[in-house]
Amino acid sequence: MNLSETNISNMFKNNFYINSILNKLITKFQFSSKSKDSGCGLIYTLYSDKLNLIELGYVRNNKILEEKIKNKNFILLDKKSGNYFDSFLLKKTLRLLDIQIYDDKYCDCNIKTLRHLMTLGWPIGNSLYKKRIIRKKISYVYT
Repeated sequence: MNLSETNISNMFKNNFYINSILNKLITKFQFSSKSKDSGCGLIYTLYSDKLNLIELGYVRNNKILEEKIKNKNFILLDKKSGNYFDSFLLKKTLRLLDIQIYDDKYCDCNIKTLRHLMTLGWPIGNSLYKKRIIRKKISYVYT
């Protein structure tokens, strides 16, 4: 075997490994999909400037989300329709990408996390507030 054949062989092994992990996660979720949180609802992102954390979550309806925002000092960045499985898969994927998740819903707000969330299609919004935070963090890197 030459060098290119070994690279292709390793690529197929890695691809097989990733597919087997995803299949295990989907199978595990199918057994628990009859829970009350598996229906359609809202997936959301909240941000706390004081703690520099983002909260990623799922709620059944908009009223529950409004109550969460009132009870906490978090700002809603964005929300969209989704289900519990979307939230479950996102958190598992972020853990595979070496992003620390606290209490199964909080992450540090940094450029790496926001970039991964945007790539994965999670609602992070285009608010001026979020852009200000990103500009502030980038300016710290350059100075």
